[in-house]
Amino acid sequence: MVKIYKAIRLLCTQGPKAVYHKIKGKQTELKRLKQANHRLEELHLISEEERKQQKESVFSKAEKFSILTPLYNTPAAYLHEMIQSLQKQTYGNWELCLANGSDEKHPEVDEICRQYGAKDARIKYQLLAENKGISGNTNACLELACGSYIGLLDHDDILHESALYEMMCAIEETGADFLYTDEVKFPADITKIPSIMNFNFKSDFGKDELRAHNYICHFTVFSRALLEREGGEYRSAFDGSQDHDMVLRLTEIADCIVHIPKVLYYWRVHEESVTMNLSGKSYAVEAGIGAVREQLERMKEPGVVASNLPYQTIYRIDYELKENPLLTVILYGTKEQKKLEKSLKKCQKQTAYEPIEWLTVAVDATDEDGVMALNHLAEKATGKHLVFLLYRVKPQTNDWVEQLLMYAQRKDVACVGGKVRYLGNHICFGGIALDKDSKTRVRSLCRGMYADYPGFEIMLYHARNTTATWLGCLMIEKEKFLKLGGYLPGLGRLADIDLCLRARKEGWWNVWTPFAELEFRGPLEMIDHDAGNGQLFDELWQEELAKPDPFCHPQLKEKNLV
Repeated sequence: MVKIYKAIRLLCTQGPKAVYHKIKGKQTELKRLKQANHRLEELHLISEEERKQQKESVFSKAEKFSILTPLYNTPAAYLHEMIQSLQKQTYGNWELCLANGSDEKHPEVDEICRQYGAKDARIKYQLLAENKGISGNTNACLELACGSYIGLLDHDDILHESALYEMMCAIEETGADFLYTDEVKFPADITKIPSIMNFNFKSDFGKDELRAHNYICHFTVFSRALLEREGGEYRSAFDGSQDHDMVLRLTEIADCIVHIPKVLYYWRVHEESVTMNLSGKSYAVEAGIGAVREQLERMKEPGVVASNLPYQTIYRIDYELKENPLLTVILYGTKEQKKLEKSLKKCQKQTAYEPIEWLTVAVDATDEDGVMALNHLAEKATGKHLVFLLYRVKPQTNDWVEQLLMYAQRKDVACVGGKVRYLGNHICFGGIALDKDSKTRVRSLCRGMYADYPGFEIMLYHARNTTATWLGCLMIEKEKFLKLGGYLPGLGRLADIDLCLRARKEGWWNVWTPFAELEFRGPLEMIDHDAGNGQLFDELWQEELAKPDPFCHPQLKEKNLV
C-alpha cells in the first residue's frame, strides 16, 4: 500500500516519465544484484589445502591476540559457536577474554564459560558482580588481556577461521598498529549467505567515510601500545556506538592503518541485533552522532552532525564555513563564446553563494592548449578557491558551492567533487577510481545507476573519500593547485586524475559529496576519460595502477556493483 501511495505521489508531482524511470531503474538494479549472487561461497570459505598451509605457517614474531568479548544474557547456542570459532583459528597464539554481566535468569552463560575455560587455558573468564554496560564490560575484558594486539568479537558473532592468521600476516608485512577486515551478515548458517548485499566490502581507511558511518566496524584489531597512547579504555557515554568512538580515536593517532580486503568476520542477524532493528535503540544513533561531533571538536573542525534520513546511522556533516572567501569559478569546455555566456547566466541564477569571480575560457580542455589556458586562468584568478566547471554541467541546488567549500576549506583536503547526474535520472559521476583493467585507466563509480539508488552500502548517500574527482566539477584551494603545479599538459582527459593523484601523494584527501548536486547535459562520449594519453599516464602512475584502488574494493568491481 505504501509503495502504491509513493508511486501516485511521484506521478502527481513529477509526471509519468519520472515513474517510468524509477521502475526501470529499480529493475536494472535488481538484475545487477541477481547476476552478482552467483558462487558467494567463494568470497569467504577456504579450502582444506589453504587451512593446512595456514596452520603450518611460521612467523618471525608470533604476536599474541587478546580477543575481547563482553557477555550479557548470551543465548547458549550463540555462545558455543562464538567460542568454537576461536578454537578453530588456523593461527593459535590467542586468548579469549570473557567478562560476563548477565542477569540471574541466565546462569547457563556462566556455566558454559567455566566449562570451556577448564579445558582450554587460552580462555580467560570473569563473572562480574554487576552489569556495567557494554563499555564497562568490555573494559573488564581488557583487564584480563595480556596480548600485544587487541581484537573485538561480539558475543553473538563468529570469527572466520583465518581471521587471526591474516592479521598476523599483515602485521608481519607492514607493522600495522590498526587493522580491519571485510565482513558478512549471516542469518543462520555461514555456508549459506543469501545475497551479495549481506557482504560488506570496504574501502581502505578514509577519514570522511568513517565520519559518515562506522564502515570499519568488524573485525578490528589494534596494538596495545596504540590503545595505551590513546587512553586505554572504552567510554560508557558512547554506549551503543562505543566501537565507532574508539575507532575514531585510534585512527586519529595510528601510525599505520591496514585494511585486509577479505571477509573475516560473520555478523549474526537476528531480531535483537542492531542490524535488524534500530527501534528502541535511539541511544545508539545519538551516541554515534556524539562520537563524530566530539572528533570534530578534538580536531577543531566545527560542524553540525545529524542522521541523513531515512538512514539513521548514516551521518551528514554541515561543516561551519571558516570565512566567506572570494571564489573563482572557471567555466570552460567549448570554443563558442555564446554557449559559454548562456551557460554562465544559468549557473549564476542557480548559485546563492557570494562573493564569486566568474571567468570563462573558450577552449576544449582535452587538448594541450586548453589545459594551459585553464592553468593560466587559475594563476590570474583572485579567488581563494578555484571551481572548474564544464559549461554543460548545471547546478541543481543553489547551495552547491557551500557544499563543496565546506570540504575544500580543510587543510587536509585537496579536490572536492559533487554528485553529477545525466539524463535527469542516472549517475554520471559518483567519484572516480583507478582501474588498470579498463582501457581508460579509470572507472567512473556508479555510472549509469538510477540516480536515487543508494548504492552498495548506501555509498551514494554520504560524503566519502575517493582517489579522484572529475574536472567537470572540481573545487580546490588556489594555493594547493599552484603547489601541485596545476594540470600537466600531454595528459588530455586524464589531467584531472593526475592532479588528484599528486594531491594524494602530498597527503591530502580528495572528497566526493552527494550534497552538491549537478547535472551534465550532453553526450557521455564528451566527458569520458580516454586512453589517448594513456602511455604517459601509465609511466607516471605505474605503481598506483598495479594495485587495487584504495577506495574501490576489487569485489565491487568484479561483481559490477560500482
